[in-house]
Order: sequence, then structure tokens, then C-alpha cells
Amino acid sequence: MSKQFTISYPGDKAQLITRLKNMIGSNGTLAGNENSGNFRGSTPVGGFEGSYAIQGDDIIVTIDKKPMLVSTDRIKEEFQKALQRGI
Repeated sequence: MSKQFTISYPGDKAQLITRLKNMIGSNGTLAGNENSGNFRGSTPVGGFEGSYAIQGDDIIVTIDKKPMLVSTDRIKEEFQKALQRGI
């Protein structure tokens, strides 16, 4: 079952997506633009994948697949850290 969360980000979305793609490198993929896209990656305990949609200053993230041992809250924390590094 998919899980969803929203993160607020008032900055430039196109620049953010470019920076995040560069940060991800070979650790996963991020395909999309400043409106929507999808991502996938891996952790030592398994892979994850999902999508995002940007509406104004809100980034709505949907997690479609994740390791059972990794909580959705933990994934949200990592997204927030990536956004802070991406600024």
C-alpha cells in the first residue's frame, strides 16, 4: 500500500530538481521536472520507489515500495535532509 507525505519548499523548484539529480548520482534515479516525476533508490536493507508532485510550495511524495524495516517517517526525514542540502 502506498504511503504519502507533504514537504513544504518555497524555493526554486527547477533548480532544486537539478541539484537533487546531481546529488543522487549512482545511488538511484530521479526522473521528472518541477511539476512531477518519479524516483527509486536502494538502502542496505532494500530498495524504495515512488513519485512526487509539486503544487505551489508543497511537494507531495508518494512511496510505492520501501523496505519493511524502514518507516515512512524515516524516508520523509531523509527527503527533508536532501532538500536542505539542495538549497
